[in-house]
Amino acid sequence: MNTLLSDIRNTVSGSCCLVGMGNFLKSDDAVGLYIIESVKKAAGNREGIYNVEDVIEAYVFKIAELDCDSVVVIDAVKADAETGSIIFGRLEDEFEELGGTLSTHKLALKMSGRIFSEHNKVTYLLGVVVDNTDFGAELSQTVRETADVLIKLIIDALNCEKGVGK
Repeated sequence: MNTLLSDIRNTVSGSCCLVGMGNFLKSDDAVGLYIIESVKKAAGNREGIYNVEDVIEAYVFKIAELDCDSVVVIDAVKADAETGSIIFGRLEDEFEELGGTLSTHKLALKMSGRIFSEHNKVTYLLGVVVDNTDFGAELSQTVRETADVLIKLIIDALNCEKGVGK
């Protein structure tokens, strides 16, 4: 787990755009939004942090044109792993390894990854394994605990303190 968290920290602390995906109305599917909104609050007006909800395609070209080397998409994933587990890696590798069934937004995400690649950006998926994506407004406790760990890690990697991006 320490290597995984270190890989996430190293990627986020570089020249990177952060993108949160999800749906606030579908329980654990909102984990990417919960994380990105918390990071945005801590980072102030820092560029390159986007809440795209479930329409990444509406932002894909704006993100592709940004001056950054990588894009980290934060999303809920379905995988044969324990709820609350973290999945992190290059988007195309994660799709192949998990049979393309990982994200509840897989088609838009896969298309966006191709566009980012065409703009010389490495795209990563930072996923939290979820179980409940039924309609409801609450994250499960396990998913929220994992999200809180990731929020702290990302804020630390971005060197944000008390809501002000350094």
